Formats: sequence, structure tokens, C-alpha cells
Amino acid sequence: MNHLLSSFLLAFAVTAALPFAAGAADVEKPIGDQTQAWVKLQQSGKQASGAPRPMPGEIADNVYQRYVDSFKQPIPAEFKRQSTGDSGNGSGK
Repeated sequence: MNHLLSSFLLAFAVTAALPFAAGAADVEKPIGDQTQAWVKLQQSGKQASGAPRPMPGEIADNVYQRYVDSFKQPIPAEFKRQSTGDSGNGSGK
């Protein structure tokens, strides 16, 4: 799963940089066509990075699963601030 996420992030970064690299006047295809081309390239795996994973596979999979599971919790309407006592910064808060 981590490899798929890395590939997606790479494809996103390259796609986001395309208008700046080519110049707005040089772009002939609509952005939708370019995005579809990058998605197909990502799916093919032809441009996949050969760089080693920064952490062992089992750990990376667990981290990714924790990330995915975080979307199961609703986002609170507001976050209550916790008081940690006097911070000593002189702000009086």
C-alpha cells in the first residue's frame, strides 16, 4: 500500500508542476486529458521509484492503516482547548 501512496504523491506533484514547466501558452490539451494520462502512467507502474522504503513494510503498512482508519472518526464541530497551566511566557494566559 505504501508504494501505491508514494506513486500517487509523485504523480500528483508532477501533474501540479506541469503548467509551470510548460508555460500556460504551451499547453495544448485540456487539463483533464493530462490528468488521465498521468493516472494511466501511475497505474502502469512504468515510472515507479526504485528507491527503498524508508521503513520496514510491516511498519509502513500499519502506519498507512492507522491513517486510513482515522477517517472513520467524525471531525468535531469544535476543538476544546486544554489548559496546561502557566506556560511562563508572560502572556498572562
